[in-house]
Amino acid sequence: MNFFYILTSTFLLVSFALAQEPELADSTKSVILNPINITATRSERQSKEIPNAITTIGRYPQQNYQPGVTLDEFARSTPGVFFQNQANFSQDLRISIRGFGARSAFGVRGIQMRVDGIPQTLPDGQTQLDSIDPSLIEQMEIVRGPLASLYGNASGGMIGITTRAAPDERFVLAPRQVFGQYGLFKSELFAGGRHERFDYTVFGSHLQQNGWRDHSNVQNYFSQAKLNFKVGDDADLMLLFRKFYSPEAKDPGGLTLDQVRANPKQAASRNAQFNAGEEVNQEQMGIRFRKRPASGQEISFTAHMLHRDFQNRLPFFDGGQVQFDRLVGGVSLQYRRDHTLFNRPNRLIVGVDYGIQNDDRQRFNNDAGKRGALTLNQIERVQNVGPFFRNEWRMLDKLDLVLGGRWDWLHYQVNDTFKDDGNQSGDKTLSQGSGTAGLVYHLNEQHQLYTNVASVFETPTTTELVNNPSGKGGFNPNLSPQTSVSQELGVRGIARGFQYETALFYIHSWNEILPFELPSSPGRAFFRNTGESSRLGVETRLASPEWKGLRGEISYTYSDFEFEKFIVDAVNLKGNAFPGIPAHRWEGLLRYAHHYGFFGQIHVQRVGSFFVNDTNSAANQAYNLGQLLVGWGRRYRWLEGSIFVGINNLFDERYNANTRINAAFGRYFEPGAPINAFGGLRIRITPF
Repeated sequence: MNFFYILTSTFLLVSFALAQEPELADSTKSVILNPINITATRSERQSKEIPNAITTIGRYPQQNYQPGVTLDEFARSTPGVFFQNQANFSQDLRISIRGFGARSAFGVRGIQMRVDGIPQTLPDGQTQLDSIDPSLIEQMEIVRGPLASLYGNASGGMIGITTRAAPDERFVLAPRQVFGQYGLFKSELFAGGRHERFDYTVFGSHLQQNGWRDHSNVQNYFSQAKLNFKVGDDADLMLLFRKFYSPEAKDPGGLTLDQVRANPKQAASRNAQFNAGEEVNQEQMGIRFRKRPASGQEISFTAHMLHRDFQNRLPFFDGGQVQFDRLVGGVSLQYRRDHTLFNRPNRLIVGVDYGIQNDDRQRFNNDAGKRGALTLNQIERVQNVGPFFRNEWRMLDKLDLVLGGRWDWLHYQVNDTFKDDGNQSGDKTLSQGSGTAGLVYHLNEQHQLYTNVASVFETPTTTELVNNPSGKGGFNPNLSPQTSVSQELGVRGIARGFQYETALFYIHSWNEILPFELPSSPGRAFFRNTGESSRLGVETRLASPEWKGLRGEISYTYSDFEFEKFIVDAVNLKGNAFPGIPAHRWEGLLRYAHHYGFFGQIHVQRVGSFFVNDTNSAANQAYNLGQLLVGWGRRYRWLEGSIFVGINNLFDERYNANTRINAAFGRYFEPGAPINAFGGLRIRITPF
């Protein structure tokens, strides 16, 4: 802890000193960058006006030459955000923000996600990332810390994604092809244009990869169309259509430490025996209408629908095949008004969200990969209603006050149509308020201090509730919602073109939801509540201005997360560290672009060791990763072309790309690939 306090104090003092630097002579005055506007707080605001830790990442040229396989390619060097599981597409990328989401056995938990303003997080709080193609991202906003007062359930953090906007030209066509080791092959095609009061983008991609480990093949197809209409001088309309189809995503499973040492390429024997993996077919559409009825006012309406057909095979016999047909719908209505309060600028946002989720779920025995007898058949429904408000007031010349609140009502219902083990039908209602209060003090135009206090309300998802350790249908009656209170202090700004930020936070949680496995069902996650837990951490980042085509950034994250009250099988785990979260993590990113068309990038990170179970009896060792990217591009009239080559795992590190928390039989580890190469070409055509 002494190290933590010394480090935190050092960063805060340095940041404060930078903030107090005097104005220089005109010839050497600090570089003033364009203000960064973000929409993660439900209305467009400059980041310096928000009392939260926010990282905004715009699409810079080198991102056009990444493999385009997982979202972490876009969000590198973001403090407080930890990615795992980039290689197992049947389990999906795991994202944690300040520890929220670390428990997820699949998909994303504890974090709200929106793409082009359309919710990707379901009413029960879970998010699937398979239908978001990283090559289509234009901007990513990551709010580190609670936003439950705006987005409700599962808002330990928020990721807002904006997909690529229509080009300024009348028509642009941009194909891209990526090749790589282990059977990597990705084809993309982007097209778009503008015509007076209308613009559009169309995107399609196909990904296939054999994978480095045995039994890790993946293949998927993705397409999206986004249409924007200017329906009046004060109104606009967006239509969004998205399709994702994955006929194959194999799961190689977790290995024991001895198995990793003997042969890290191997798949878990039971995963091969039961043909573990999944197939997904999903369609989504959304509509957003915005109108400005008067100066300083805006009304927005959003509606969305999603259909997901899902099948998977788990590595055990009894109920080891899952199938569900999911229908999701939702609407959101929001009103924003800019006015004065006591003769000072004020912005008020009020609105309400409604979402409904209906899962028609079956389980079958998994007979060596073939479908066996039906063991569960039930319909699960979740409804969520959440009215909210947010008020942002410039109470003094240099001081902003932000207050917000939300009330979430969630109703869970299960209709058991498989009566062989009795009728497990039932319902459950969960409701709770969430609030936030924050201050931003503007030291001057370029430097701010901020603080906030916020609460988090996080219910179990339907999957967490129906994975009942008793083996029966219905809901697990012993699983309760998780609640948290967060406190944060931060400083940020721009000094001589250098962007800096430091955040110190403390979060106390009750009934933390954590996964575990049973020996009878290895590979299937069940969930239980802890008593109390705490998170103490610091996040810091420094990014340089451009100098002769060269830009760099570094970040550091310290996480002291531990259980305060937690007894399992009569064993007291108080003081044990959270599994799945490293105490220390460093990242660095260096980019270069030459006016002759040469470009390059190197990204390095060190992830400290961390425990992989609640008892802290097993750990994942620290590792270092790096990626090198180089290429060349030229433009001639209406044609622009680029070629690029990259190397992943630059230091040829033996490491685990994923860890399975509290896995049965010690199967915690999923090894990552050794040093490997990729490359490709990109063309941009503007014929008109």
